[in-house]
Amino acid sequence: MSEFFYSKVYIKFHWGFSVVSPLSSKSKSGLLLPPPTTLIGALSYGKFRGKDLVKIGGKTCSPAKNFDNIIAAARYEDNSAGIYIEDIVRNVVTYFQRPGRRKEKAYRYNIVPTGKIYSPNGEIIVVFITDKIQPQELEKLSWSIIRIGSKEGIVSVENVEIGKTKKVSGRVTTKYYFPATVKHDVSPFIKYIDFWEGGQTWGEEGEKKTYAVPISSFPLYSVEAKVEAEEAYDVGGEIVVVN
Repeated sequence: MSEFFYSKVYIKFHWGFSVVSPLSSKSKSGLLLPPPTTLIGALSYGKFRGKDLVKIGGKTCSPAKNFDNIIAAARYEDNSAGIYIEDIVRNVVTYFQRPGRRKEKAYRYNIVPTGKIYSPNGEIIVVFITDKIQPQELEKLSWSIIRIGSKEGIVSVENVEIGKTKKVSGRVTTKYYFPATVKHDVSPFIKYIDFWEGGQTWGEEGEKKTYAVPISSFPLYSVEAKVEAEEAYDVGGEIVVVN
């Protein structure tokens, strides 16, 4: 049986981050925490920096496709919080125009309200769990994370903890988000948010997957949730629930 290792990455924001909700178009609401796909993309950047596309099995893919077997989750650090706002951002909107307008410069850009989390010097804790990457490489890639979400979301890695996971099940407590299909105690502090899964292969559309996010709305900070887990991992004394 393969050994699962984890990387717990302590990340500090410079100003915050922006990850827009699935299927957003002219109005881009933002997610309250970076979803697994965003985290895996941030991790893969350290290995594939400068490569926008790679070939995997004869298909054109995002480099993050190489890491799609990694489990990833995030929460706010205990002494950190954020605030949700929507900024006015100049965005390319050509692909929302009817075909006759798409070559006209007048319809290339427009003003789009875009969701962001402001958390200057705030911190999140990101966990990666895998049996496919050796601990030394996992640590190196974790230290190489430089941004979360949009290209402006510059971050600093403050610390990285590497260790072996312990698989657990039954009733557990966690502050990390988990699939909403997992049985859990109802709470006013659990928000049900659609994340995005897949979509790293050219021409293949990703799918929405609903997660339960234990979080206070204002300000945004992570809280505990009680979960009946079939599959979960102990990562340095904390629990990440998978199923």
